[in-house]
Amino acid sequence: MNWQTIFYVALALFVGGLGGIHVPINGAIGARINSALVATFTFYGIAFVLISGLVLLTWNPAAFQALSTVPRWYFIAGVISVIVVGGSTFLIPRIGAVNMFVLVLVAQMLVRLVISHYGLLESPVSPITPYKLIGAAMLLAGTVLVVRY
Repeated sequence: MNWQTIFYVALALFVGGLGGIHVPINGAIGARINSALVATFTFYGIAFVLISGLVLLTWNPAAFQALSTVPRWYFIAGVISVIVVGGSTFLIPRIGAVNMFVLVLVAQMLVRLVISHYGLLESPVSPITPYKLIGAAMLLAGTVLVVRY
């Protein structure tokens, strides 16, 4: 494994770890204030301020011009993001962080298997193999064990 691959794996683990923290924090905020909507609004408000500052610091007009070439329906990702974070914020106080996480993880894995298999959404093609199906079945079985017991 080369250093670039090691870096990418480490970065993915770091980002995944942060994802494991930020969603429960937002769920705790939603539970404390009794409003998943206000907690999600706060989350995105802070995120908007932070990303706005970063965009201004690294201003790239060519990237903004290139937005005109992106299929319009791709922008639904913003709506999906609000649903994912808002839904997680709502669910964590009700079913727990671990249950919410493993259910979301198994759903994402199944959807991403199909996306990668067909190379949808400009993803590199990575065909579903028997080993991937075995791994998916193991993850699904693990999800059942975690949620049920």
